[in-house]
Amino acid sequence: GRQYFLGHCAACHGREGEGGRGVNLTTGRYRLGGSDRELFKTVKEGIPGSEMPGFRFSDAEVWKVVAFVRRVGSQGAEEKAPGDAAAGRVVYEGKGNCVPCHRAGGRGGNLGPDLSEIGLRRSLKFLRESLTRPEATITDEYRTGSVVTRTGERITGVRLNEDDYTIQLRDTRDQLRSFQKANLKEVKREPGSLMPPYGTVLTATELENLVAYLSSLRGKGR
Repeated sequence: GRQYFLGHCAACHGREGEGGRGVNLTTGRYRLGGSDRELFKTVKEGIPGSEMPGFRFSDAEVWKVVAFVRRVGSQGAEEKAPGDAAAGRVVYEGKGNCVPCHRAGGRGGNLGPDLSEIGLRRSLKFLRESLTRPEATITDEYRTGSVVTRTGERITGVRLNEDDYTIQLRDTRDQLRSFQKANLKEVKREPGSLMPPYGTVLTATELENLVAYLSSLRGKGR
């Protein structure tokens, strides 16, 4: 199971299931359930609407992967962030200016990913890297794009959709914008992230506190 996992799953979930582009598997809590049958179905069929594909393994191979994931989850070792979560919330809502872009507990913007359960989904290592090197992992639904209008105005935002004739962006004010390409001077896919690198914005202590707060976000009742 470990060998199958390393060959097909580790690129997204980390070598030990610690998370990365994919969710952290070490918490033992999974979106579609954590029973053997539920995990089997998730590995076999994937998760519709996500980047998790189904795998064309034999049933025996899938069960081996399930066994490995169960072992990883049972080790559980939910990481304990060394920072102060309460102080991190102050950074999140203040100096970090995270609320306009991210939702947490039903409050906030939509420009970045919903963070309501980020503590379940991502490891401390991933959270730190996302804050200091946000360009390291950008999922498809949050790719950056920009357009230049005929009047010379440049508009940058999350590229929601694009075809041969139009492009739709969510701009940095969290507004939905749609453009006819024939009316634009330029349409560009940007390589970076809209999120600033917080390693140059926050102190080391503030950064650790913010990581602790994000790690504490585990959905309703958590």
